[in-house]
Amino acid sequence: MTIPSGVFTKNLSLSPFRANLMNTDVAPLVRKLIFKIVLFQAALLPVLTVMSVLTTSHFKQRLATHITDTARESLLAGDTRRAIFELQKPVLSDFTGAVWEQKGSTQKFSIPQHLKVPDLLFHGFVSASLFFDEAESQNAGELKFYYNRWGSIFWAVLVWLVIVALSFPIGYREKNRLIREYQLLFDLQKKESFEHVSAQVAHDIRSPLTALDAALKNAAQMPEEQRIILRHAVNRIRDIANNLLEKNRQQSKAASNADSIMGIRSTAIEPPAVCLLSSLVDPVVTEKRLQFESKPGINIDFELTAASYGLFAKIQPVEFKRLVSNLVNNAVEVLGDKGVVNVGLAHEGEKIILAVADNGKGISPEILAKLGQRGETHGKTGGSGLGVFHARTTAEGWGGSLGITSELGKGTTVTIKLPVAEPPAWFVSKLELPSGKTVVVLDDDESIHQVWRGRFESARVKEHGIEVYHFSEPDKLRGWVKNNPGTAESAVYLFDYELLGYKETGLSLAEELDLGGKTILVTSRYEEKRIIEGCERFKIRMIPKGLAGLVPITAASSVQRIANSEEIEKKTIDSTPASGVEVLLDDDALVHMTWKMSARNNGITLKAFKAPVEFLSSLEAFPKDTPIYLDSELGEGLKGEDIAKDLWEKGFTGIYLETGHPPERFSHLPWLKVIGKEPPWGNNSY
Repeated sequence: MTIPSGVFTKNLSLSPFRANLMNTDVAPLVRKLIFKIVLFQAALLPVLTVMSVLTTSHFKQRLATHITDTARESLLAGDTRRAIFELQKPVLSDFTGAVWEQKGSTQKFSIPQHLKVPDLLFHGFVSASLFFDEAESQNAGELKFYYNRWGSIFWAVLVWLVIVALSFPIGYREKNRLIREYQLLFDLQKKESFEHVSAQVAHDIRSPLTALDAALKNAAQMPEEQRIILRHAVNRIRDIANNLLEKNRQQSKAASNADSIMGIRSTAIEPPAVCLLSSLVDPVVTEKRLQFESKPGINIDFELTAASYGLFAKIQPVEFKRLVSNLVNNAVEVLGDKGVVNVGLAHEGEKIILAVADNGKGISPEILAKLGQRGETHGKTGGSGLGVFHARTTAEGWGGSLGITSELGKGTTVTIKLPVAEPPAWFVSKLELPSGKTVVVLDDDESIHQVWRGRFESARVKEHGIEVYHFSEPDKLRGWVKNNPGTAESAVYLFDYELLGYKETGLSLAEELDLGGKTILVTSRYEEKRIIEGCERFKIRMIPKGLAGLVPITAASSVQRIANSEEIEKKTIDSTPASGVEVLLDDDALVHMTWKMSARNNGITLKAFKAPVEFLSSLEAFPKDTPIYLDSELGEGLKGEDIAKDLWEKGFTGIYLETGHPPERFSHLPWLKVIGKEPPWGNNSY
């Protein structure tokens, strides 16, 4: 497909290079759009045809059963003449014909009288059996009904033609949108800033466009997950275009005119907002995996852990997504066709740490000192240096910083540190359950109930007299609240917002049952303005559904202890004497549970840490001969053996690596004792 003449006339008169670049970028996208629409149309016709055949068969079967019932008495009595009279009109009005075959007899008749068995390529048949008894053990015979299986193909073709007709204006509109957006982006700048802005556009817009392309490859069988990815990618394109437009609005009068054409809102540059960082990082990582799926040797990992729960920072969401996207792009591009990129979120004191680490070839100290400056790049052919420079300047604009560490032959880690922001009022930072009270969970998804069961079991709520009730239906919840007014009055409620198959929502139920201050919504729609306003109105808080497995849960007897132990959040040193204590560092909650039970059985005092930063901040409290057990895989690219080296250099002697890897893998560390994942003490009868 060619772009309509005259679209780029203005650009041609200003700059042949600009027009050439736009034609190069837009034309392939327009052609791909048309190709995908045509592919969808071609696949839709056979699908509609099959559906029409199956639908016809279904309704003919129901009709055949009904017609057979009308002549039941005549057929069972053997009154052929009467049966033909009763069947004649309904059969000929809805079927090609019918044949009655009596069980155990050669007696049969057909309607019409001399019916020939039709060609089964064009005709189908359905059958209805008659029985002498209600138990259907004595078969009286079978009535076969023949019909034209392609009779409804006309309607399938008609529906297809309507959809095809609708796709033309949609495709035309999308084609024009692509052309207008590209024209707008290139008209935003004046001549003096053209090279800089065009480089920024090329750098930023590449990732979401690639993700959009990859997702649309499966347009004919688009599942919900890919629709979400597609929505994120399209929104990113729009956000990038809008942000670039506003930055140059004062310099380009043409940009204002383009705003009115495209319907893009004219607002100030995106203001900073307090955002949950994990909800921004996760979709970007998903987009990156899709973008680089053509490189099966590249693994991009982002695992939500307890250390990344509830981390809020005051940032610009679109800029933050761009920052993460650029850093991951840089890491992948230096890896080539094989390697691992780990994206991690954690906090250290009053700072949030975003780390993007790769296991590539590393960077020499001379080059490392220059990275982060405009135009400085490393390891990428034709790199512009904009990614790291943009990340550094953006992070500093938010009151943070950027750091890069690298070791030749091992890889590079880019770390963004941002100030911690206070969570919004709706966010549940910690789920505190009063002793002796009740917890009520309402969700239509059994898997969420299983998550809460596991969380409450790990928190040992039963030991504190806390009862938990699970409901999947609003009416059963209403009945429980009505029949248990005393218990219901003091309970804590964990409600899903969307309840599949019911008109009620968790929010409307909380309002109806007057449970406002006692309810917590557990929903993936926590960012929607309408829902946030509803929660504020009824004093309801929220937990993002994807983080239900990470929210800290405390019972009343331990709430005060945790509230007073600032060492976890402020990373101060534990003042409890550590003599006789053994230490575990592992990010797996199940390992913690197993080791703690074994320690109790063997009279061992075990201090367990999930996050390395917590462990290292408490290190000075432990004697040098303290047995320390380290997991090899600590998540976020951290290795237990690397921490073990630091401990050995600091004089610690009892260092163990608990891992499933073979011991010979760590033979270069002779002072490191390698054990399995099982607790090392004798009595493990837990």
